[in-house]
Amino acid sequence: MKKFDYENSFGFVIYSASKTFQKAFDLELRKKIGITITQSKVIFSLYSHSGLTQRELADKIGVESPTLVPIIDKMEEDGYVQRRSDLNDRRIKRIYTTSKTDSLWDSIIECAANLRKISIKDVSEQEIKSALGVVKKITENLTSYLGDSEVEVLKKTKN
Repeated sequence: MKKFDYENSFGFVIYSASKTFQKAFDLELRKKIGITITQSKVIFSLYSHSGLTQRELADKIGVESPTLVPIIDKMEEDGYVQRRSDLNDRRIKRIYTTSKTDSLWDSIIECAANLRKISIKDVSEQEIKSALGVVKKITENLTSYLGDSEVEVLKKTKN
């Protein structure tokens, strides 16, 4: 059997760092603002693309559409988002931020900046640039691989 140092593999280290960062950001947001990281993802997505449908929003933040329903319900109840009927198809509901959400924006950014400060303690700017470059290159390589793999799978299923 081949040996593999899983805990020191790129995939595991990146995954572990991501999960830890998410937990820390969630804690920071809950303590300082009273929202969750998932709610912040909804806000970030709606600020970038106002009026998304629930399915579009779920795709953007990486959750299943049914998982998003209670999150949007809670955010609507708290006054952070509003569902409105689509102008062309009243069956479709589009989701928008509210002025109450606008008042959270600076606090969310402050939480992110504070977490960045905590996370890069004793890390030089050069190390940060280098790490970002490596992770971006790995992401590009994997994106290319996934694109090629998806094309190959489609070709095989058509034959």
